[in-house]
Amino acid sequence: MFTRDLRLDDNPALCAAAADGPMHCLFVKDEAILDSPTTSQRRQAFLDQCLEDISRSLTERGAKLDLVYGDWFETVQRTIRDLKVDSVHIADDYSQYAQTRLQRLQDWCNDVGVSFHRHPGITVVPPGHLQPSGGGEYKVFTPYWRSWLKSSKRDIVTPPRSFNDSALSSPPAESNLYPELSSEIIGGETHGWLRLHDWLQNGITSYEKDRDTPSVEGTSLLSPYLRFGCISPLRLVELCTHLPDSEPFVRQVVWRDFYAQILAARPDCSRSDYRDRGDIWNYDQNSFQSWVDGLTGFPLVDAGMRQLRSQGLMHNRVRMVTASFLIKDLHQDWRLGANYFMSQLLDGDVASNYLNWQWVAGTGTDSNPHRILNPSTQAKRFDGHAAYIRQWIPELSSLDKADSLDPSPLLREKVGYPLPIVDHHESVELFKERRLTSVD
Repeated sequence: MFTRDLRLDDNPALCAAAADGPMHCLFVKDEAILDSPTTSQRRQAFLDQCLEDISRSLTERGAKLDLVYGDWFETVQRTIRDLKVDSVHIADDYSQYAQTRLQRLQDWCNDVGVSFHRHPGITVVPPGHLQPSGGGEYKVFTPYWRSWLKSSKRDIVTPPRSFNDSALSSPPAESNLYPELSSEIIGGETHGWLRLHDWLQNGITSYEKDRDTPSVEGTSLLSPYLRFGCISPLRLVELCTHLPDSEPFVRQVVWRDFYAQILAARPDCSRSDYRDRGDIWNYDQNSFQSWVDGLTGFPLVDAGMRQLRSQGLMHNRVRMVTASFLIKDLHQDWRLGANYFMSQLLDGDVASNYLNWQWVAGTGTDSNPHRILNPSTQAKRFDGHAAYIRQWIPELSSLDKADSLDPSPLLREKVGYPLPIVDHHESVELFKERRLTSVD
């Protein structure tokens, strides 16, 4: 069964199923997920492209993918019965919803005598594989990173050339690639490999220098492909390992593993504070809507929010700034922002999205719970020429860089750009005061 592992390359569940005998491939478009208010329409379209790509690849190797929309458990249960399946192979996953449905299916399979197998593949190192000396999950990234670097990784697996003859070896996945990389982000393993190889050849060496500059194409844009498993994270790390200057990028992949192991241990942290700070939140719909619409009067925040609405993407540095503004300046519940991001993001992933929001909120793994990202300072530091701001805020596009970064009230009125909806310094001081008071 396919879930978030929509690839042939390095897919342990698929390879185990192929070695187990005649294979039936199934993907259920789970109505509970697809009909959720936090499901992005762009993400659904990307998923459809991923499914078209994997279906084509399976057909070329003599297999067929059945695609069904409906109740996930009932559909899988019915398929097992109708086809008289004697074993199920599936990738393990770690959100509360994923764990619940996997456990429910495993219990049912055990009851009816069907062999049930969970396989790694969604992360490089499976959650729970690395633990601190006291047991449990790693709560701080740096010790996890050190342990991760020393840990043994599973062997990469290669699919058979034909699923009718699993003894044959597979040609390299890149031999079937399209000749050119499209500028559009298109779902599927085929396009994921194109983007991966372009990144390894042309982007990764300058990642450390360019990663925080939102106007520069300095990031890989591989996160949607990792989200749906079009690219194996282990294969990605393996390909990076021997490249110069690749460590900063690999470190970001490890953050993905780090958050997955936290989510696996604490599935509730997609909804609840990982570390309770006793926060008192405002639920002001008008200020929240100004943030959503990119009309806060803080140019970097507004540029990020407009990019998100337009593309379903946002530069990582700007994600942190917009999140910090919602929480520390507007005193809004981090869950509101995280849910909105999930409803828009092409790469929306439960572990990475919700735990990054908690990191910014200071309720997660950040060692500094009172960290503040000043949106004006961040703009001057990382978008000093206002290229990103002017790209996404048409009202400011004709202004020079200084005026775009900090328009005067007169200029704002002239071009139709709003005044700041809060005083940053007053707001963050009030946030700190409220947090300290609630803890006392």
